[in-house]
Amino acid sequence: MEDSGFEAVEAKNADEALTMLRHYPDILVVFTDIDLNAEKDGFWLAEQIKIGWPKIDVIVTSAYPRPKNYNLDNVIAYYEKPYSEKDLINQIQKAVFGSRRGRSIAEFVSY
Repeated sequence: MEDSGFEAVEAKNADEALTMLRHYPDILVVFTDIDLNAEKDGFWLAEQIKIGWPKIDVIVTSAYPRPKNYNLDNVIAYYEKPYSEKDLINQIQKAVFGSRRGRSIAEFVSY
């Protein structure tokens, strides 16, 4: 991410990601896996972000296809593994520099 001009911060689980969102107000995009090997999965995290930070976009990845019944409007992309780094970077750029954004600097959370 840094090679593409984004500042990246990492969280080890969903709770830590929410804490980081409270401490880094400039975060624009969160990239998360669905399977976090914990009680709180990536869908739970996306729902919490929608409630607390509705302007933050979420990009989700998983080894499994996107569930048809899951559709949060803040989840802007779902990448089934394996995915290309180029595709992910392009999606982050769209989220950061798209019509919803008036900023040119972004921070990025991944775990």
